[in-house]
Amino acid sequence: MRRLSLPAVSALLSFSVSALALGQELTAGEVMRRAHAYVVEYEDDLSGIIAEEHWRQRILLPEGSVEKERVLRSDYLVYQLLPEEQWFAFRDVFEVDGAQVHNRDEQFRELFTRGSTSVAEQETKLAAASAQYNLGSVYRTIDRPTFVLAFLRPAYRSRFVFEKIGEEFVNSTPTWVMSYREIKEPTFVRSRTGKSLKSHGRLWIEPTTGRLVRSELVSGDTRAVPERATIVVTFGPTPGLPFWVPIEMSEVYDNPRERAADRITGLATYSNFRPSGLRERRASQPH
Repeated sequence: MRRLSLPAVSALLSFSVSALALGQELTAGEVMRRAHAYVVEYEDDLSGIIAEEHWRQRILLPEGSVEKERVLRSDYLVYQLLPEEQWFAFRDVFEVDGAQVHNRDEQFRELFTRGSTSVAEQETKLAAASAQYNLGSVYRTIDRPTFVLAFLRPAYRSRFVFEKIGEEFVNSTPTWVMSYREIKEPTFVRSRTGKSLKSHGRLWIEPTTGRLVRSELVSGDTRAVPERATIVVTFGPTPGLPFWVPIEMSEVYDNPRERAADRITGLATYSNFRPSGLRERRASQPH
């Protein structure tokens, strides 16, 4: 019989005792209320933060071999536009497979130098400029590490069903694993032709604080839209900031209804987080 080491036993007992104690005091509803409250503050903290993104994309043949690979490096900015509380993500690719990108789109720098009020227009232009470097023909609209945060806003609570399905450690943090599924329209995700796609997945939440430690988003795999997207984001601490940030995003685009279809995968890591100053610049502008 295989024996567990003393540290492993101690960690297991610690988590079990902690989970038992929490289970006597907390319900899934209470943990979700804490998560909703956490996201309200967290979105305000994260808005206007810029990071460096290292994004490795691959096209995999059905048997699993790599057909093509690409590595992108970008400046990545997440920004929340008030009062609508709509999230925008700006990705400015500056390196492709080790080669510097020339004639980079000026829209990114205009966010800082001119403080353009048309944030939505800027995002559309930047998305089109950066999409030319992506592998494959995947229609990407959810490849942003902050996308699932909107699901946890108190205003959208009734649009989802949440259920506790387990307890797990994520990078030494004890979490409750909560499944979720979208039950109302209009949906957060839509297909290239505008079809509604109800999302589902899992959330790993620290029960004592409501902190989101990991998120999983699954969309597609329907008769109308057979292609499936699976996005997993892990959050963690980073030097210089008092709150956790997205540190890794993995993505898989496949078609489970067609075995001979290729798969597109991506793994993005984030570093060098720092305030962009964009929120302060926009707040100082005359209305």
